[in-house]
Amino acid sequence: MKKALIGLFLLLNYFSFAQEAPEFPKYNAKNAATIFYYNFSEVPKKIKVKKDSTKDKTIAALRLYNDKIKKISFLNTPKLQELELTINTLGKQLYSNRGLAERVRKKVELTVFPVRDSVAVHEKVLNEYLESFLSKRQYRKWLKYQRAEKRNLIPKPPRREAAPPQSMNRSRGRQGMAGGRRY
Repeated sequence: MKKALIGLFLLLNYFSFAQEAPEFPKYNAKNAATIFYYNFSEVPKKIKVKKDSTKDKTIAALRLYNDKIKKISFLNTPKLQELELTINTLGKQLYSNRGLAERVRKKVELTVFPVRDSVAVHEKVLNEYLESFLSKRQYRKWLKYQRAEKRNLIPKPPRREAAPPQSMNRSRGRQGMAGGRRY
């Protein structure tokens, strides 16, 4: 009897976790617009620049890029904050109300996409300039570093507190059936 009650309790617990709606991630408009600044003291180490003249050029280019991005950020901060506030307050309503979600999506397109495009233009200019004096290996490391920095802007999906245990058969994979009978 105790085993049946424990089994029933675990089964109910399993389904109660399965029915929870996913938590709406906090929207960050600056991250969506790819507005971020490079740490110009860290970059030469990451891309393994040895020569002082190359380091100086790299740092100067990154400072110039950061200044341009700061201007873009300053000019667009009110619009981005308004959009961020709108999306974060509406949150789960956007899942249920299709018309509202469509209006918010249009607002995102009108606000974030032009900012993202202007940032991309400056980023392209930066990459072309860095390519002119960095070695191929350093430039590849730069592009890898740049992709990693952009990847950090993407919000991570929320983790569930108590995930249901996986079946034992699943974790064993094909190993269990290698030498045994098949049903």
